[in-house]
Amino acid sequence: MYGPWASREFGVMNATDRRIEYRAARAATTAVSIAVVLMAGSMGASAQTVRHIYEVTAEKNVPATMRDGVILRADIYRPDTEGRFPALLRRTPYSKNVPGSIDGFRRLSALGYVVVVQDTRGRYTSDGVASPHDEADDGYDTVEWAASLPYVDGKVGMFGGSYLATTQLMAASRTPPHLTAILPSSSYASRYDMVYQGGAFYLSDGLGWNLGQAADVRRREEGASFVERDGPIGMTPEERQLLQERWLSHIPLLTVPAPDLNRLAPGYRWMLEHPSYDDFWTTFDIGARHAEFETPALHITGWYDTLLPGSLANFAGLRANARTERARSGQRLVVGPWTHSRPTPESTSIGGVDYGLDAGMDYQGELVRWFDYWLKSTGPSPLDVAPVRLFVMGENRWRDEEAWPLARAQPTRVYLHSGGSANTSEGDGVLSFEAPRAETPDHYTYDPLDPVPTGAMAGYSRAPFDPSEIERRADVLVYTSDPLDEELEVTGPIELVLWVASSAPDTDFTGRLIDVFPDGSARTLTDGILRARYRAGMSTPRPMSPGEPTQLTIDLLATSNLFKAGHRIRLEVSSSNFPRFDRNPNTGTPIGTESTLRSAEQTVFHDQARASHLLLPVVPRGR
Repeated sequence: MYGPWASREFGVMNATDRRIEYRAARAATTAVSIAVVLMAGSMGASAQTVRHIYEVTAEKNVPATMRDGVILRADIYRPDTEGRFPALLRRTPYSKNVPGSIDGFRRLSALGYVVVVQDTRGRYTSDGVASPHDEADDGYDTVEWAASLPYVDGKVGMFGGSYLATTQLMAASRTPPHLTAILPSSSYASRYDMVYQGGAFYLSDGLGWNLGQAADVRRREEGASFVERDGPIGMTPEERQLLQERWLSHIPLLTVPAPDLNRLAPGYRWMLEHPSYDDFWTTFDIGARHAEFETPALHITGWYDTLLPGSLANFAGLRANARTERARSGQRLVVGPWTHSRPTPESTSIGGVDYGLDAGMDYQGELVRWFDYWLKSTGPSPLDVAPVRLFVMGENRWRDEEAWPLARAQPTRVYLHSGGSANTSEGDGVLSFEAPRAETPDHYTYDPLDPVPTGAMAGYSRAPFDPSEIERRADVLVYTSDPLDEELEVTGPIELVLWVASSAPDTDFTGRLIDVFPDGSARTLTDGILRARYRAGMSTPRPMSPGEPTQLTIDLLATSNLFKAGHRIRLEVSSSNFPRFDRNPNTGTPIGTESTLRSAEQTVFHDQARASHLLLPVVPRGR
């Protein structure tokens, strides 16, 4: 059986497996040429494969000339022997020479791969000026250059996560002839949807990322030698402190006083200058190019990864629309209880929430099995098993599925109710499967000078934190169901339909789905936001009419969670999630230019004519 689909004990190795992997890794790292026995699948597989472990040689800063004459540089790790091998290509803006990654590259190469790790344009040792995320041409050219190396057999795979997933997908959309398979983890399908979730700007991640990239450009301008540039760099501790204490709160967003940000990282300004979906964003719209793909892909993401929607959309879109049957049938998806970080066998908890020993993943082992099949025609086929592997939180078990979203999931409405006082967790807000009748709406004041805090988060990651502290605020409406009589599984995309009114011509509304335990503790599952001007679409901003009831549909992303009997379903509604997203100033002026913040009076309706509700994908149990 193939990798994560082979067993419910996905990604967990017994002691024998761990000793075998350790011996193989040690042999590769020390470049001892021996034969070792490696497991062909995950725990429980009986098939074994005898592999040759090669000595590895490395070449530093190998130049590749792009179509416009710019030279990009790569480090190459390859078997130190005669012959030709498939190539694994990793293109990164974060330095190809990260000490903690080099052993991994050597281990891959020792298994019979030429591992090519390249600095993207304008980063570290590569020449040129970076244009963030515009990686299609360089990706195509680098794939074909790698395939032409004298020790490469003509087959190229690409791997990596986040921006490194973008470099794969952008290249694959151009169908380079020698690109055989890819492994993008934590990807977006539309860069606009990553930057402007529901039309709200991803402030903390966007500003922090660009400040980190600016550090490398500043080092270049200060005359760092070629050798000095060959290693990672980021914000100083002083800059990190200023980011948290001043820069995230600064308005207008376009004038953040970080030194030389607009010159060193103009991509930050470019994003803010295009708050609506327009021609600027089509360059980075991978989903619009799904029909051009010819490449099988293994998509890996986590339920708490902010790029989760992109990975789900890329899997579903390519499985339905890729140009060839090989590409359509070759899409595979794994979603675990993880954040934006690459999973390991130890990735079993987030922020103190433990999902059990089975929750981790041997990422490098899965990578090897994936590329062994597509690039070497060895090992079990991923096409022989279900295309989707999901971790159901709450139940804490892996499950195979045939598609995403699940066809058997039943869209189920859960309605908001109250007597007009749903403010705070001590209010009278209720969630129920019964539709409302005549009910008093709820009200609160959204003050962007005192926004609702995001809570626990890290770079491009959410967390299953307990939001009890946030729920003490009067500007947070809280709706909670009665304890469930029986377990309820929710697996799939989540929507929140709200009937609202505001005193402002534009404002934000947010939603957060929560699992409440019998002891009163709570666990955040997923959330979302919508800038009201984009309620009719991201290309057509339209002001609200102050005081006029308006229907909004808020994307709360997706989850897979078993609400156990005795648990309660909870929904939070508010108007800010800061600093993960920028604060709406409630003025209706262009994003990034407003220097005035105004309060807005918000109303949420939940009566018979305006029945606000959650739309949950409920999966029948007993399967």
